[in-house]
Amino acid sequence: MELEASVLNLPIMKALAFLLLALLPAAAAPSGAVIREDGAVYLEDVVPKPVKIAIKEDAPIFYKIDMDRYLGTLQRGQLVEVQAISDRAYRVRGAAQQGQVAGWVDPKFLSPLKKEFIESVHQNAARKAEVDALIEKNEVAINMTPDEVSRALGKPGKRTARLDAHGRAETWEFVRYERVPQETTGYDRTGRLVTSVIYVKVPAGKLSVSFQNDLVSALEQSEGVLERDARVKLVPAPFAVIY
Repeated sequence: MELEASVLNLPIMKALAFLLLALLPAAAAPSGAVIREDGAVYLEDVVPKPVKIAIKEDAPIFYKIDMDRYLGTLQRGQLVEVQAISDRAYRVRGAAQQGQVAGWVDPKFLSPLKKEFIESVHQNAARKAEVDALIEKNEVAINMTPDEVSRALGKPGKRTARLDAHGRAETWEFVRYERVPQETTGYDRTGRLVTSVIYVKVPAGKLSVSFQNDLVSALEQSEGVLERDARVKLVPAPFAVIY
């Protein structure tokens, strides 16, 4: 009889499990996890510190940027952290009725961000896309930062630095090696004279990267060409974020 009762209750248990799974997407994202949406700029990529603004009036918050899947309502007067901005919605983290949530809110419910801040965020996002494309090809350009150069070329073989009236100057030197085939003659185990090919690691080119106040100011190549396109590339310097 107990087995029959369990079988009878099985459809009910399945229904409850299905309902629970349906509700899970609407739950708050885990702390620190940010789901990326197309068309939005994520502030952690371009702004060094968290940005917080106030809720002007009770604001509905949604799981998706298209205002799909209602998560709850953010209460008027609280400060929320802005995680991303787009033309139609901001992603924020704050407290709703059921606890901490992260999702998308119509900007009309929020204290306005300064025009200069929004412009600098978009400028830095465009710059980041340009720099990331260079890093992907292991290339560097004027106005890249030391961190960006390291991501593109790795650790320099040599570093020198100096301080002068214009600030801090530093030079990084990189050497690229190639494996060159070389024939060698010797005797095998049976005493026969044989010729084999070994590969020798030889310098193929050197690149000196000069920094002035933590931005690339000059590039100098010698002993071969490190890049197919030897023209000096230029990217904008990081834009100051005014908030």
